[in-house]
Amino acid sequence: MGEDSEVAIAAVRRYAAVLRRIRSRLFDAYPDLGDVTGLMTAVRHTKMLPREGTSSTGVKYSVHGAGCLMIDEQGRAVDVDLVGGVEAFDAWRIRWFLDEQPDARPSIEELRTACAHLAHTGELLEVQAGSWYALPDR
Repeated sequence: MGEDSEVAIAAVRRYAAVLRRIRSRLFDAYPDLGDVTGLMTAVRHTKMLPREGTSSTGVKYSVHGAGCLMIDEQGRAVDVDLVGGVEAFDAWRIRWFLDEQPDARPSIEELRTACAHLAHTGELLEVQAGSWYALPDR
């Protein structure tokens, strides 16, 4: 693997680690909901929660069309969509998450390749071939 591939793989791993932390903290505050599907139900159907809010653990959330944006106290934001009932992300969401300068970020194609590589090794699950991925414990 080349240096660009390693940079892209590291970027995907960083996104996955932050997603895991933020979502864990969000659902520590809402253990009865369990996941983004439960959060979306609480917002849209039972109206238990507003569309946008801040959990008791300090994580902000915003339910949108097909998923949820989650932001921690440091301003790190991760976004997931429900794809076939699975909390999933794509290369665009990873690229949006990255905080490097635009010219220092891996390309969308490099991020897609990195996701596919990590799915092949079992670090990610491939939800939809070549485009949507998920954390393996989801």
